[in-house]
Amino acid sequence: MSIIKGQATFEFTIPCLKKIEGKRFYSPIFSTADNMFWQLEYQPNDPEDSHCCLVFLTAIPNPEEAISTQFWSDRANVEASLFMKTSSYNKSYIMTTHDYSIRGKSWGKSFEKMKNYAPVTIGVTFVNSDLELKGYNSVLTTRPETKDITEAWSRQLDVPENSDVLFNVKDGVVYASKSILSERSEYFSGFFKGRWAEISKHNVELGSTDTTIEHIIIDVPDISKVVFLEMLRYIYTDEVRFNLVPSVEIFRVADKYLLTKLRQKARVEIFKRLTNKNAMSVLFNEAWKWNDLKDDIINFIVDNFQEMKDTPEYKKLAAEYKGHPAGIEIFQEILDRLLDKQILK
Repeated sequence: MSIIKGQATFEFTIPCLKKIEGKRFYSPIFSTADNMFWQLEYQPNDPEDSHCCLVFLTAIPNPEEAISTQFWSDRANVEASLFMKTSSYNKSYIMTTHDYSIRGKSWGKSFEKMKNYAPVTIGVTFVNSDLELKGYNSVLTTRPETKDITEAWSRQLDVPENSDVLFNVKDGVVYASKSILSERSEYFSGFFKGRWAEISKHNVELGSTDTTIEHIIIDVPDISKVVFLEMLRYIYTDEVRFNLVPSVEIFRVADKYLLTKLRQKARVEIFKRLTNKNAMSVLFNEAWKWNDLKDDIINFIVDNFQEMKDTPEYKKLAAEYKGHPAGIEIFQEILDRLLDKQILK
């Protein structure tokens, strides 16, 4: 490895293409600075050209970027060159990341498919980086990294014999551990120190055995089991699965239980999923209740107003907004910001 200020090259080898035909491959995560991480992805088929494959450079958010809905300015001036090569083929494309944000964090280039099945090397050269790692070469894999620790912790959740707290949620019950909740959550730590929480206890019989476990009972009638379980899963493992639970629901429960990091993750996820068709409904149904989330969505509406104002969704809510508890105030804020940007026609 040699070091040349201003350039960094990372390259990875895909095994024999014949054995892995049709599969996507991902590189290990690598960095070009202390807090700037990336990953390469190989897609065997370009949907726009059957004779080509695709290589993507994806930015992996650092902890600060992961909780931001704004443009990630540190990456804005990054210039990179994606390449693919074999013993008889070598092609590269220059690209910039000036339009990078949480909503668009990946750039792809199309390359000619290899007709033979020899190993292929994909890579990226960063032109204005602080280090050079020429020769960093690793075989890619389709297997994700193991998550034994996370899975072990998640298996402890909602198991009666491993718990001493029972939550009566809207559509069922959920079991958890008082010690884990107290250690991982300031809200629950303070909650369990209250004397009144200690008097609501009962015994749970375990199957056909004579063993019983005393549980503290907590009523949570306004939250569904799937949402509450996902919130507890985050407390146990630091992970949340937005593909299973609506991000707005996660935001709401995180706000209620003072889970600041989870709340911000959900806020970012809501922003990422906004479209011209759903922004107004998200704003009027849920987001108006929280100032920061409301501001995010109003900013999105203002930035995309010219395309959004002609959608049926916008027209419907624009006609009915006076019946909403905060409808007049919301539309006045949208109007004020449109006037500030001078894009209202």
